[in-house]
Amino acid sequence: MNNLNTNAPRPRSTRPRTAVEAGLPDPRPVTDYTVAMTTVGGNSRLTVTLAQPCVVRQPAWPLVDCADGSLVHPSSVTVLSNTSFRQDYAGLVSPSVALVAVPYQDTNVQNFSGGFVAPGGRWFRQPVMPPG
Repeated sequence: MNNLNTNAPRPRSTRPRTAVEAGLPDPRPVTDYTVAMTTVGGNSRLTVTLAQPCVVRQPAWPLVDCADGSLVHPSSVTVLSNTSFRQDYAGLVSPSVALVAVPYQDTNVQNFSGGFVAPGGRWFRQPVMPPG
C-alpha cells in the first residue's frame, strides 16, 4: 500500500527578494522638491513644492540648525494640494537654520507609483553662523 499523500501542498519556495534586499537600487521613482522660506506675521513659513503630484498626508520635516545640529520642528503643517504643503514655525527661526531634513522613505509623502520624496538634506538658504 502506498502512504504518499498526493493531496498535500507542495513546499513553498522562498519568496522572491525585493530589489533593495538583493542590493539593487529601489526601482520606484523618487520625487524631487523645492523649498522656500518666507516670513508671515512675524513667523517663519517653509513652503514645499513637489515636482510631481503625490499623496500628501501630514509631513513634518524638521529643519537643521547648522550652528549646533539641533532640529527645529514645525508648529503646524498645512497641506495645500497634491503638489505642495507648508510648515509654520512659532516665531522666526534662527539665521543659522538653513537645511530641511527629509526622512528616508517618508510615507507621509508618496508619489502615485509608490515612490518617495528624495531623502536627506536640502539647503534652502545660506546659513548665518553666530560669531565665536
